[in-house]
Amino acid sequence: MCGISGYLRVNEPEPSAKRILEMTRVLAHRGPDDEGITLLLPFDSDRPDGVDLATNHTVPEISNLQSISSLNSFSHWIAFGHRRFSIIDVSAAGHQPFWTRDRQVCVAFNGEIYNYVELRQELQALGHSFTTHSDTEVLAVAYQEWDTDCFQRFNGFWALSLYDARKKAVLLSRDRIGVAPLYVAQTAEGVFWSSEIKGIFAAIPRHQFAIQDQAVADFVRYAQRDLFDTTFYQGITSFPNASFAWLQPDGTFYPQPYWQLPTERWKESDLNQSDTLQKFRYLLTESVKLRLRADVPVGIELSGGMDSSTLTGLAANITDNLSAFTVSFPGTGVDEEPFARQVAERYRDRLHYTVLTPPDDDFFIQADAYVWLLEEPFHAPNMLTNQGIWRKMSAQGIRVSVNGGGGDELLAGYASEYHAAYLRSLLREGNLGQFGHEFFSFSESQSGKVARNYLKSAARLLPEALKQRYRQQQISRSLDPFLPPVDWQPHTGASWDIQQRLIDNMGNWKMNYWMRVGNKSAMDVPMEIRLPFLDYRLVDFVFLLPVSYLIRDGWLKWILRQAASEILPPEVVWRKVKFGFPFPYTNWLLQSKSQFLNILLPIDCPYIDPTKLQSDVYNRLAQQHPLYLWRVLSLALWWKRCVQGESLV
Repeated sequence: MCGISGYLRVNEPEPSAKRILEMTRVLAHRGPDDEGITLLLPFDSDRPDGVDLATNHTVPEISNLQSISSLNSFSHWIAFGHRRFSIIDVSAAGHQPFWTRDRQVCVAFNGEIYNYVELRQELQALGHSFTTHSDTEVLAVAYQEWDTDCFQRFNGFWALSLYDARKKAVLLSRDRIGVAPLYVAQTAEGVFWSSEIKGIFAAIPRHQFAIQDQAVADFVRYAQRDLFDTTFYQGITSFPNASFAWLQPDGTFYPQPYWQLPTERWKESDLNQSDTLQKFRYLLTESVKLRLRADVPVGIELSGGMDSSTLTGLAANITDNLSAFTVSFPGTGVDEEPFARQVAERYRDRLHYTVLTPPDDDFFIQADAYVWLLEEPFHAPNMLTNQGIWRKMSAQGIRVSVNGGGGDELLAGYASEYHAAYLRSLLREGNLGQFGHEFFSFSESQSGKVARNYLKSAARLLPEALKQRYRQQQISRSLDPFLPPVDWQPHTGASWDIQQRLIDNMGNWKMNYWMRVGNKSAMDVPMEIRLPFLDYRLVDFVFLLPVSYLIRDGWLKWILRQAASEILPPEVVWRKVKFGFPFPYTNWLLQSKSQFLNILLPIDCPYIDPTKLQSDVYNRLAQQHPLYLWRVLSLALWWKRCVQGESLV
């Protein structure tokens, strides 16, 4: 896991390395172990490559690099920058940008190719030899052997820029799910890309990019972000996941998909239940096995919920030296540590169990740095708390964390998102008997009755409620401090067809945002997050299964519960209450009112009426609509720190 930056100039070359150095240096937090820069010659040059530079952050063991301080000028059209966080082959041999031995391919790569060992063996059988033990070299040689078909063979996550000296062309690519971020800006000067938006701003001043009205309104009103590869800045987009593109000399490029989610599911009558469960368990086990592969210490986040507990159980059966970390919230009523402890006790001879307490609430101490880090408004203040947990793991030597993220999107784990949609599909199919069974056996019901929050979800079964899916979120004009853009039109949201909803949320409507924001937060530690539930083989398989394998007998994630029943305590497998990451929004917002007002007022933001934040409206919103108030405040923090460029402290 690293950080990359680069550009391809059009019309006129770049005269020196100053710009690419600034783009790369601003990503230093993503890669504290090494820095590399390569400048490439014009497309029509007879020379096959350019110059590789060493900076004062480059590891000294690397030879054959020219010192950047000795390079007064070097006219070039293409530049690659790289900051390294060493995970595989931590020696200097893994330095990037990386050239193949014949100097025909140069790559700057952020991510991990988990199956690099198997690919290396396959490539060796085809006659290739290797000089390092890195997955980066495997990636470059795989491209030489299979061209862009190599992406279909990779199991992992990546964002890369690759220069092919034979074609004299630059290739960009991103992994299937979009775990690794890659931002792109097309300008009159050329194409610029970076692992974070701030890398582009290091090359092009922020004021040259207007604010995206649609993104602002989508976030504040409906908590939607990163829709359809957009950002809060016009002219800066996210390179599409599961795609690659060749950059043309004029700066144009046309992403081509190499993978997509299955869109049709098997019928239950076509499957043998026992064989299906066995295949699911096998694929998840193989996914965990690959993600334990590293040359540095690996930990696992054990929350006590189904996803992380299953991964821990599988990992404990693969290795006898597993470090598991649990966060305890004593006295909150939502402490999952007792469930995590049951899992840890089951594998006590193979697992080192550590209980962490949440960091102190120092949001306002860290807000300036954290808002700058995330670059755009974010959905929850407790993201900073989660980052604090990763910092505690890092302090104990952990550099890779196996995480249960993606399990809810893959396996229909959110009741409000998927259970009502499933019930609608049963009604639409005329399956009234199954509808009644699933409705009244819902596992998250309380005291034999459907819980109040579930009734809200079930109310969406009514056509009128569907047409007004956001009605309950609307705030009266007298209370609303948000000033929406004049021409803004709300998006319709993810489909209410259960199959399409699962597809939507695996992409634009949930996963795009979760991946980008989580990556930035973790890489500030830095900590590499690995997500076994997002292994493409498992994703392909699950998206072929009937939805009844995901929701059955009132249980969400039914297939996961069945598959984990042999490796986890039943109290964990068949828990009815799903805890989230607890955060007392209302109390915290009320207690923090003076701090927020001191930071944010006065603020020159066209989307916010500051007079309402100063009045009793603040208190009423904190009590009645705390999540909405937070999004307004998050917008304000971002505006002051990232748009106005003023410190929050």
